[in-house]
Amino acid sequence: MKWRRLAIVLHRDLGYFFSGVAILFSVSGIAVNHIHDWDPDFIVSRQGVTLELPADASSIDDVAVKLALTSLESVGAYRTHDFPSSHQLKIYLEDGSILASLADGRGNYESIRRRPVFYELNRLHLDPKRWWLVFSDAFAVALIVISVTGLIILRGKNGFKKRGKWLVGAGLLAPMLGILTIS
Repeated sequence: MKWRRLAIVLHRDLGYFFSGVAILFSVSGIAVNHIHDWDPDFIVSRQGVTLELPADASSIDDVAVKLALTSLESVGAYRTHDFPSSHQLKIYLEDGSILASLADGRGNYESIRRRPVFYELNRLHLDPKRWWLVFSDAFAVALIVISVTGLIILRGKNGFKKRGKWLVGAGLLAPMLGILTIS
């Protein structure tokens, strides 16, 4: 089999096989690129709450905190609590936390839950483990093969030697500028 024919076969078959992963990694990459606009992993909800706390802060223990939480609907299970300052109580829940004023019991309930699909995609993309690490490395190598074979498939005026070299150069210019602006 000639090199060009082999390049066409590899380009086509690897492209088909890895197209789903390329789309999923692209979606995950876009999400992570915009982490300053939104949290791609978690949905954070905030809600004002009022707790009925004992008047004496020294009598706030696990039992008192659990009793204060009974007046609230749909909060996660109690885990623990602490006092970040002399006038605040922080309650750690299974799904978030409450930071309340000891003076009047008013505070904010912040619940956190995993963002469906994005959380899992981002774990695959950013924290590969076990067999997925091997698959991700194979995917990276396949992207190199797909790119290189794509360069030699076309001939003539639209091939690499004519038009292609200019487009490849322009494509390499973007990351070079990115590196220069990051430094």
